[in-house]
Amino acid sequence: DRNFLNDGPLTREFEARVATLLGVKHCVAVTSGTTAISLALMALGIGPGDEVIVPDLTFIATANAARMAGATVKLVDVEPRRLALDPEAAMRAVGPRTKAIVTVDVNGRGADYGFFEKFCRERGLRLVCDAAEALGSSYAGRKLGSFGDAGCFSFSANKNVTSGQGGMIAVNDTAMYQKLIELKDQGRGKRGTGGDDAHPVLGFNFKFTDLQAAVALAQLDSLEERCAQAARRDAWFRRALADCPGVRFPDASQPGEIRLWADALFTERERVRRALDEARIGYRGFWFPLHTQPPYAAQTGPFPVATDVSARGLWLPSHFTLTEAQVDRTAGVIRKALGKNF
Repeated sequence: DRNFLNDGPLTREFEARVATLLGVKHCVAVTSGTTAISLALMALGIGPGDEVIVPDLTFIATANAARMAGATVKLVDVEPRRLALDPEAAMRAVGPRTKAIVTVDVNGRGADYGFFEKFCRERGLRLVCDAAEALGSSYAGRKLGSFGDAGCFSFSANKNVTSGQGGMIAVNDTAMYQKLIELKDQGRGKRGTGGDDAHPVLGFNFKFTDLQAAVALAQLDSLEERCAQAARRDAWFRRALADCPGVRFPDASQPGEIRLWADALFTERERVRRALDEARIGYRGFWFPLHTQPPYAAQTGPFPVATDVSARGLWLPSHFTLTEAQVDRTAGVIRKALGKNF
């Protein structure tokens, strides 16, 4: 109806609503979560010759984003309780070329920001937070994505707000916000005509569109209920599998924390996978550790926690219309596979 399809007024509205939700000054919508992390690093001056610390257990996009900015990736193990970047391992990994740390809020679980914000400030490091899976989730009374120098989100198809593809960078520093605007739009500080525009700095084309913003804005109205459904879903799974041997749930003790998907660790994961396959119940295995992927093979090591968690973790059914009866059926299949029936 507005006859405007490019990055325009609906994108500005979407940015403003997410900024209000997070309690930050500025948000910049871009083409993907990967782009969000990469542009955040670029805006902070991270580039060729610099080293960025990334957790070994994350979707590969986290590391790829640092590479796209021109930096070298140093992989670091995660801690076993919350599956986030291990603070002590990260501290030991910092070297003379380390310029930034990218934490990952795995499945909506915040990294240890009490440590990382203080540590980065003291060591002169930049802190970029990969909150791709954490929209609506909180840590220590603050929304995830509001910590560090920048928080980065994804709106890909499996997120609780999706525009098909898309991303967002949340910042409080106005000068950094202006750099991000230029980086995402061919070096222009404000929307141009495509004609006699000024391009005072180098930039690229990573603009979001109003088509995407319209899809995402409609879903923002449902975010609170979707988060509430996720909390109910997790409570159902924890009840249904509470006394089942061979099942462990990662930590869920933070008030206000919302997990995007139901996750669990299994001592006999392959037995569970086969049983779920036979029952035609969907699931996903945890990511392979990045040090096992060819582009990042043997970056640093060892990675005992990431290796163990990757081999045992499953994301269980988590769709928005999941019922308690479906959770009970899934739990029954898991119990039977592990030798403990209802």
